[in-house]
Amino acid sequence: MNSIQERRKYPRAEFPQPLRLQPVQASKSGNVFEVQGVSVAADGRDISEGGFRFDLHETFKAGTILKIIFKVDSLEGHDHEAYVKVVWAQKKSHGVQFLMLEESTRRRIKGFIETDKPGA
Repeated sequence: MNSIQERRKYPRAEFPQPLRLQPVQASKSGNVFEVQGVSVAADGRDISEGGFRFDLHETFKAGTILKIIFKVDSLEGHDHEAYVKVVWAQKKSHGVQFLMLEESTRRRIKGFIETDKPGA
């Protein structure tokens, strides 16, 4: 097992679906995130209960907070939203960690990952 897998808290599944991202800033009170600008499209690569990996032609710095809009399953009729923090960025790839995620969305992601396992 390599060191990256050993550090991962949650299992991952391939997630080749589009995402929409918007940069956010903490409000002056620090209690609310304020969405900035228009959304940009990104290509999902993998997902876990803890976050995403995606590709984007621009690079966000580690520590950047984003609002992410996505469908857990391409057949879903509605979007899910979450706030994430960029943990790492290399060239066009980014790894983000969920900061705020509804429990129903977390369960949906967990179910998606469990059905993605070989032999499931």
